[in-house]
Amino acid sequence: MPGSDDIQEARFSHALVHAGEEGGDALVGDTLVRLAEQVASAVDCSECCVYEYLPESSTLRAQALWSRVLKPRDVDWVGEIHTLSVAPEFSRVIQGREVLCSYPGDDVDVATAGFQTMEYWGEKAAMWAPIVHDGQVLGMLELTEKERERRFTPGDERLAGQMAALAGIALHNARLSRAADERNRQLTALIGASRAMTSTLDLDEVLDAVCRQAAHALDAQASYIYELDPEAGTMTWLAEHRTDTSSRCEEPVGTVYPLEDLPQDSAVVRTRLPVEAHVDDPFLDSRLHRHMEEWGEQSSLMVPLMVGGEVVGALEVAETVYPRHFTSQETALCVALGEQAAVAIRNAQLYRQLQEQKKTIEQQASVDGLTGLTNHRRFWERLRDEVTRARRYGHPLSLLMLDLDDFKRVNDRHGHPVGDDLLRAVAYTLQKETRQGVDCAARYGGEEFAVILPSTPPTPSGDDRCGVTVAERIRAAVAALRLPAVAPDWAGITVSIGLASLPANAESAEDLVTRADQALYWAKARGKDAVAVYGAG
Repeated sequence: MPGSDDIQEARFSHALVHAGEEGGDALVGDTLVRLAEQVASAVDCSECCVYEYLPESSTLRAQALWSRVLKPRDVDWVGEIHTLSVAPEFSRVIQGREVLCSYPGDDVDVATAGFQTMEYWGEKAAMWAPIVHDGQVLGMLELTEKERERRFTPGDERLAGQMAALAGIALHNARLSRAADERNRQLTALIGASRAMTSTLDLDEVLDAVCRQAAHALDAQASYIYELDPEAGTMTWLAEHRTDTSSRCEEPVGTVYPLEDLPQDSAVVRTRLPVEAHVDDPFLDSRLHRHMEEWGEQSSLMVPLMVGGEVVGALEVAETVYPRHFTSQETALCVALGEQAAVAIRNAQLYRQLQEQKKTIEQQASVDGLTGLTNHRRFWERLRDEVTRARRYGHPLSLLMLDLDDFKRVNDRHGHPVGDDLLRAVAYTLQKETRQGVDCAARYGGEEFAVILPSTPPTPSGDDRCGVTVAERIRAAVAALRLPAVAPDWAGITVSIGLASLPANAESAEDLVTRADQALYWAKARGKDAVAVYGAG
């Protein structure tokens, strides 16, 4: 079938590179090339090609070619994989184990035209014989004549069959060699994934390694890992590996998919078993078929990632070149790799939970439960930090100490629930009137509050913002508070505020609180609903 455009001299054309690249495959490939030369010589043909049959994908792969006249497209032909369905007559060779002969324009030529006609390849005669070993069809032997008109005799067919038996031994050896290489790849994949698990705590690095090892071990073009969120009913794409780095899906890693939109993933989660999908399956779910086409997948194997009987995600290995059926050994390897990915995901989930719990505990330990403001303990930590920072950089620091005037009357007249509502309303006012992420509003205790104002002088000094202006805004806003729950009986509330600053009034956090508290006392003594600045008389 293969032919030529740029004819070279025969003495340069008899050592065509075979499909094997190194190791055992290269050795077997050399053997197949020499065998092809011997077969062509025995039958007196100008060319011989040895194909291997791949039953899992119903395809033929050109493993070796010898030709008296070699062309560039012949070289390209070797190693390529061709779907058997495009040349249905070849099923007579592979499945019927027949020896077929063909000549330009006859029925066989037309039926095999999926691989281009004999005229296209410059062939004047062609013969195909099944390669059988131990009762199993391993491939096909192709003999072509391009130099002269001829008809193959029954003797030629018998001779081709005998030579095909020798090719069967070579292909059998090639498969044994590949099986050994596959076992080595699988072992390497497991070791590589294990090393990744023990060498880093970074989830992305671990999952990237598992994806890479899975694709390499199964000789596939792509692999992906997804995390399941059972409560949200979603799958999050966590990691990928593609041999073709130029091929990228429009959706980025990190995309979240509704599980109900993913038939294959849903089946894996529901059954907790591996699920294969093939784009040429006429019964394939239309959504999955569309998804596989968008991602350029011919076949897909997806296995559940499980920890303690619980599904935490899925590992997918995808073939993009041709349809294939994954072996039980390949599936078992994916499950083993998936177990390592599952442990990594579960560890990451547990870590996230611990971090969230830690954050909650820290928040509970730092936040006043009633008002949501910084509590007394955290206030002192923050104040000492701000004092240290202000002294180091020479920045001003102001502190407001606040006390609600006659708060006991509110509790006595309206009850403690209304008093709590009032405290929450004052807390909201403090947050509203201060800089978020800069200032710190705290509940100091009971009806007392405090506000730390970093980089803020006590009185105006060329800057509109100062401690006094902030305090006055807060005093006015508190006086304007209304509590709808007790209207029209609400008589209002006022606040007294004391202000002290660093470095003018104090050198330490303790001194600053003492000075601001003294100023608060002065504000109360002046009749309440007032702002007093320490040292201002």
